[in-house]
Amino acid sequence: MTSDSTSTGGSGKRRVRAGLALALAAVVLPGFTATAQPALADTAGYHLYAHGFLSNGIAGYTASDTAAPTPIPGKPMPGALNWPQAPTPDGRFLFVAPGSNPQLIPYAIGPGGELTAGTPLAMPDVPVDIIFAPNGRDAFVVVGLQNAQVVPVRIAADGTPTRNGPATPFGDALDGIASGTISPDGKQLYVASLLPRQLLVFDVAADGTVSPVKQRVSTGLNPIYPRVTPDGRHVYIVNEISGSVSGFARTEDGSLTEIAGSPFPTGLLPHVTSMTPDGRFLYVPNMGSGHISSFAVQPNGALTPLPDVAFAPEKPGTFAESSVMSPSGEVLWALGTDPMRGGEEILRRFTVGADGILDLDESVAVYTGTHVADGRTLSLVPRR
Repeated sequence: MTSDSTSTGGSGKRRVRAGLALALAAVVLPGFTATAQPALADTAGYHLYAHGFLSNGIAGYTASDTAAPTPIPGKPMPGALNWPQAPTPDGRFLFVAPGSNPQLIPYAIGPGGELTAGTPLAMPDVPVDIIFAPNGRDAFVVVGLQNAQVVPVRIAADGTPTRNGPATPFGDALDGIASGTISPDGKQLYVASLLPRQLLVFDVAADGTVSPVKQRVSTGLNPIYPRVTPDGRHVYIVNEISGSVSGFARTEDGSLTEIAGSPFPTGLLPHVTSMTPDGRFLYVPNMGSGHISSFAVQPNGALTPLPDVAFAPEKPGTFAESSVMSPSGEVLWALGTDPMRGGEEILRRFTVGADGILDLDESVAVYTGTHVADGRTLSLVPRR
C-alpha cells in the first residue's frame, strides 16, 4: 500500500447485519435478443478506478477477486465537481466528465491500467452521467442541472468522442440532475428525471441518435441510476429520498409496467446499484445507512430481501455510495465516504455467496485519496 492506502487487519470474512444511522444527503420474452450472460472467470484480474465528486484526480488499482488492490502509478486530474465516469464495453477507454469544465474526457487504458488522456469533447451543460451502448461505438451523456438533455456521442477507434447529431431535450427546467442506462439490445435508453419523479424511455436509432421521450413512468422521490437486468426483462431504479427500489417489467418495444409489490424498501439514501451477471441478485449501497441492501430477483421481477451487510462496521458513520460487480459475479466492490477523514473515500470488497448473501472481506479497506463518492464514481475494467 502507498500513503494513500491503508488496510485493516481481521480474521477474514464475516457476515454482519447493520443498523440504520442517518447521514448526509432465464427466460427471454419474444422479440428480445439479449440474454443474461454467464459469469466470466477471474483469471487475469481487473482494474478499479475511483474519483471523488468533491476532489480532483482518478485513483487506479489493479485487483482481482482474491488479490489485494495495488495502486496504479499516476493520478490523472480531469477536474472537480465530477459525478460520472464510465469505461467502454471493450475496456480500452475510461471516460470522465467534470462539471467545473463541462467536457467528456477520454483516457486510454494501458496494459498496466495506466491512463493517458485523449482529446476531450466540450459539453453544452454540466455532465451528470455517461452511458455506453453495447456496440461501444455510441455513447450518451446526460447533461444539465436544470434544462436536461441527452447528448449523443460517437466514439472513434482511437477513443476520440464527437457529437453524433442534435441533443434531445426532455422537459422543463425541473427535469435535470438525471442519470441513465441502456438496454442490453441497445434499442432503448432509460433516464431518471430527478425532481419530476419519473423514469423516461427513449428509443435509440441504428445510427445512435435518440428519439424524443416516448414514455414517462412514475417513481419515488429522487429517482437515480436505473439498471436493466442482463436478460433485458426488467428495469430497476433506486428512489434516493424514498429509500426504495422501483421495479418495472420491460415489454418488446422497451415500454415499462410497474411490477407487483414495487417499490421495495432499502436503507436510507440508496445509490449506485450492482447486479450479478446472471441477474439473480441485486445490491444497493445506502449512503445514509451503514449497510448494503441485498435482494434476490424473482422470475417475475419482484425483489426478495436478503440479509443486509455492514459496509464498515469498525467505522461508524462510513457509508457506501457506489458499487461495481466483478466479471465472475463472485465479488462486489463498494466505495464509500469516511466523514472522520474529511470525506475521504474508502474501497471495500465483499464476496457473493451462492445464496446471494454478501460477506465483508475485512482484509481490504483502501483509502483512495479522493473525496465524496457521490455519483458513478467507481468503475471496473477487466484486464486485457
